[in-house]
Amino acid sequence: MSIKPITKIKILDLTRYLPGGYATQVFADLGAEVIKIEEMKKGDFCRGDEPKINGVSYYFSALCRNKKSLTVNLKDSSGKRIFKLLAKKADIIVENFRPGVTKRLGIDYAEIKKINPKIIYCSLSAFGQSNPASLKATHDLNLQALSGYLSLNGGKPSPIHLADVATAMVSAIGISIALFYREVTGKGQYVDVGMFDSFSWWLSLLYSRFHFQGNKISPETIEYPALCYNTYATKDNKLMAFGMVEPKFWKEFCEKTGMEELIPKQFLRRHEAPEEWEKLSALVASKTQKEWLEWLKGKDICIAPVKNVAEAVKDMMEDDTGIVDYVNFPVVGSILQTALPLKMSEVPVSFQSATPPPALGENTAEILEKIGFSKEDIKDLAEQGVISLYKELD
Repeated sequence: MSIKPITKIKILDLTRYLPGGYATQVFADLGAEVIKIEEMKKGDFCRGDEPKINGVSYYFSALCRNKKSLTVNLKDSSGKRIFKLLAKKADIIVENFRPGVTKRLGIDYAEIKKINPKIIYCSLSAFGQSNPASLKATHDLNLQALSGYLSLNGGKPSPIHLADVATAMVSAIGISIALFYREVTGKGQYVDVGMFDSFSWWLSLLYSRFHFQGNKISPETIEYPALCYNTYATKDNKLMAFGMVEPKFWKEFCEKTGMEELIPKQFLRRHEAPEEWEKLSALVASKTQKEWLEWLKGKDICIAPVKNVAEAVKDMMEDDTGIVDYVNFPVVGSILQTALPLKMSEVPVSFQSATPPPALGENTAEILEKIGFSKEDIKDLAEQGVISLYKELD
């Protein structure tokens, strides 16, 4: 079922890697036309990341369903003309070049606004467009380090690029607000998203705690892990996750396990109650994970098994949650995808009819024909090195 207000939205996605691609995926899944504007030969850098199936990267597959790919040389005057023709009819442009690049190319917000005053132009950078630090090479882990987060996390890189994902979320929110503002006022606008600021927003509880603790914070002074909120090893070297922050759950657990003496120690950290931590660790280690799951049946207590990814995916599939599912795409076959986690009464959200992640330049000819280029024009542009074609035109 087509939702006209969403399917009418056109986005030009100039981004590479996770922050921009994850943000525009939201709109692609809701029916917007998302055109990836990619450089020729290499395209989005995430196309090259291993592992791959039949030459298609896991990274690109996760971010680029329901999108189209147009390859164009933006340094060429004809390439700029193509981009501006597209921008004239676009609703949103998203880019994550270093500050100043789009201006040098002649496709920055000030330039595009002249031909499309209603454009919503979203720029992603490390620290925002006006901060000179954004001109330096920076990645997710660097931003986690600079925010103070890594100092509280044992200095360990996380399996997910947290600053990147925070940036994607902030970008999607900012674009959505700008769309609503345009709906009310008829005006487009510039959206400046800094990755460092986005991740810092996620850390609001840590910064607040830092202030409330007299401008001091360390792994020993953060709220968790605490006795009631931690992971513990079972007899078979698996883990159980304890999340009993409400006193009623902790009290019930302690009473049912004969550990009433632990009730007043609920929120103590390891260095504050080493004996109690050892006692609870020994208790959990007295049963296998399966035995703990059996013990938990019929009890309303916040304890869960720590599943590996295979177990988690299997259970989500069996529970038919809809958040993960296998989608069949021609080149890669049936692959696992995560859905947009929304259930809306008026806007259906499903990826079972999704189009596969596009090959590099797969939609170049189709898109150019739609904006008035003839087949001969397109062939000439390809011969001149302005664009590249996925396949020869008839």
